[in-house]
Amino acid sequence: MKVSKSLFVVFLLISFSCKSQRPLSRIEIVQPTIAQEATSIWRTINDVAFFEKQGYTIHLPKHPLIDSLLSKSKNGTFGNKDFPAIHALVEAEVFNQKNYKKAIQKVDDQLDLINGLVNEMDTKKEQWDWKFNMFETYRVVFTLYGTGGSYDPDTGSITLLTNSEGGFMNYEQPANTIIHEIVHMGVEYSIVQKYNLSHGLKERLVDRLVHLMFKEELPEYRIQNMGNVGIDEYLKKPEDIGSLNVIIPTFLNK
Repeated sequence: MKVSKSLFVVFLLISFSCKSQRPLSRIEIVQPTIAQEATSIWRTINDVAFFEKQGYTIHLPKHPLIDSLLSKSKNGTFGNKDFPAIHALVEAEVFNQKNYKKAIQKVDDQLDLINGLVNEMDTKKEQWDWKFNMFETYRVVFTLYGTGGSYDPDTGSITLLTNSEGGFMNYEQPANTIIHEIVHMGVEYSIVQKYNLSHGLKERLVDRLVHLMFKEELPEYRIQNMGNVGIDEYLKKPEDIGSLNVIIPTFLNK
């Protein structure tokens, strides 16, 4: 019995040591709320003209109220005053916490991979001639409504479109979209806004950066058919990422 107890104590000490040395996650999974979903719906309706122009598929609740608000948005009469009606609809007829369970589990299953890629970017950016903005923690918020993934470059928040079966837009594995949105935030101010890149070119640039950095770790990642493909000639190898302050103005002025 003494030997067994000793072994048990040693096991506990090793287990505790391993847990205490495990690095903190850079990803915070946020449980969806009624207010968050109401906000996702409001923002989607508010920007519906832009989304349709860009050819995005739009996901919204099927309800007469939503149809009427879409018409208002296209007529230029939609605004903050319409938010309470959306919130009431979500609370009464739409929201169900169980609808996000499978999606949350998928992200949780990929946390080690995502954290590893985030930390890798954190190290690589020190060698670049431009500032890649990063956050200590990225908040991942789930929604059933909108157009796919989105990001807030001021807060480090990422919104992932999912469904009740845990499906994601464009990819089976959410790591692809999460890393895509993190790269978006990294280039937003220092490259995209600095050089006034178009929406299509911005997406093309982000896709090229993700592909060059992580084509082995994210083998399913695909480059969208957006933007000027000419930028591809300037971004052929990982080393090219470090010279964006030379590459982008050269490309734009060619």
